[in-house]
Amino acid sequence: MAIMKMTRLEKKFVNASKHGERNLEILQHLFTHFDSSTVGKVLEIGCGVGTVAAHLSNKHGMQVIATDADPEQVKLAKSHYGEHENLRFCQADATDLPFENAEFEMVLSLHVFHHIGDWGCVLSEVNRVLKPKGYFVFHDLTYSKLATTIFRPIVRNYGLYTIRDIIEGSRTRGLKIVYKGEPSGMVLAEHSIVFQRNQC
Repeated sequence: MAIMKMTRLEKKFVNASKHGERNLEILQHLFTHFDSSTVGKVLEIGCGVGTVAAHLSNKHGMQVIATDADPEQVKLAKSHYGEHENLRFCQADATDLPFENAEFEMVLSLHVFHHIGDWGCVLSEVNRVLKPKGYFVFHDLTYSKLATTIFRPIVRNYGLYTIRDIIEGSRTRGLKIVYKGEPSGMVLAEHSIVFQRNQC
């Protein structure tokens, strides 16, 4: 499992209410670019304290399974939002998801991939657990080609990729773009993309 463990400072930032609010803003914007009414069952990769998962379940009526590699984060999410029939939190390795093929109408990952060294394996797992025509909602940091060339040989547990890597990696695994936002940020760009799994 090539997942970078967050420092205490990173956890403080990730678990802050402002970070959760920002993720909800990103998600609501992305929902305007595809038909989320077709989505029933959702998988969130990297749920943190559970803000997004709880919102999807409580406000949109979706059945959400929210995962995180860090058991402390899962424990926090459960304590903040509890669990019920349409909301469940569990620890899981995103490179080896414990779910059936074609189980979800949507997989969601916000600010998570850069914590995972083997992000290509996660893309394969996303495609596997998505139903045909299901959606993969991605938002994260991306790096320049120069940065990935320099640091990839020496950094193993950190997700180093360009946006082209993500797009091509998704395409070769059966995911096509239905929406791509304009990048934000100067040094490290943030990208929002909605992919859709091929019909077969």
